[in-house]
Amino acid sequence: MPGPMGGMRKAGQIEKPKDFKKTTKKLINSYLSKYKIAILVVILFAVGSTIFTIVGPKILGNATTEIFDGIVSKISGGTGIDFGKILQIALTLIALYIISAIFSFVQGFTMTGVAQKITYKLRNDIATKINRLPMNYFDKKTHGEVLSIITNDIDTLSMNLNQSITQIITSICTIIGILVMMFSISWQMTLISLVILPVAGIFVKIIVSRSQKYFAKQQDYLGHVNGQVEEVYSGLNIVKVFNGEEKVTKDFEKANIELYRSGWKSQFLSGLMHPVMNFISNIGYVGVAVAGGYLAINGTITVGNIQSFIQYNKQFTRANKPNCTNI
Repeated sequence: MPGPMGGMRKAGQIEKPKDFKKTTKKLINSYLSKYKIAILVVILFAVGSTIFTIVGPKILGNATTEIFDGIVSKISGGTGIDFGKILQIALTLIALYIISAIFSFVQGFTMTGVAQKITYKLRNDIATKINRLPMNYFDKKTHGEVLSIITNDIDTLSMNLNQSITQIITSICTIIGILVMMFSISWQMTLISLVILPVAGIFVKIIVSRSQKYFAKQQDYLGHVNGQVEEVYSGLNIVKVFNGEEKVTKDFEKANIELYRSGWKSQFLSGLMHPVMNFISNIGYVGVAVAGGYLAINGTITVGNIQSFIQYNKQFTRANKPNCTNI
């Protein structure tokens, strides 16, 4: 039986792809290329869903402007609020959101099916590959590390295939669409929103660079701990015969502590992303609100446009927020 620590990489060593471009190209050519039509459907419906969602705040702003103008008209002795027009705007908005939800459901359902089929084929290919591997490979790797590749790593790939592709598409469409809508409302407020991005980028880069190494270390020790548990329990009689209980216990505690430390550090650092981005977003919100109030007083934009712009600003910040995960 190989030693419990035999298959472990050095503590703190971050495993990186040997050839990321080649691996990505092989994944696309050997697996994703077989689902070109399904992926095209996902892209089209993701773009459609994003477009319908982007148009929503602009229409909602028109309703706000109508209410504001109606109140001003009522105070001035006019007819007041035109509820018929507001109802028409509300029905249009509801229709847009329903269509957007349907498009989102179709693209999500399709992409989930593609991801699961690719995962199924990957597991079969790995099982075939394992049966052809020489015995010395298993002398260098613990059973837990081999199982971790088949379970944890494949599940991570499946999750990212299911989420990342659609997120990339919707994020690109959202950023472009929102920028167009923001500039159409006010280029001054748009510039204020864009100035915040470099500041956010600096903080995000610091957090991501620190958290990713702990995520990689967490995956490393997760496979190792699984390997230790499997090997010790399967070879429990051998451990007892050679009085190795104390040694394997110390080895397990050492690896378990490293897994715990890397786990809470990675989760803590990734958890900082949300409050930091919220803080920066609130700074931008204050700047936009002040500029919008000034422009509204001067009659450059309407109250509804300010409301629409604030919503676009929040969506724009959210779309630029990276997902700090163990990928």
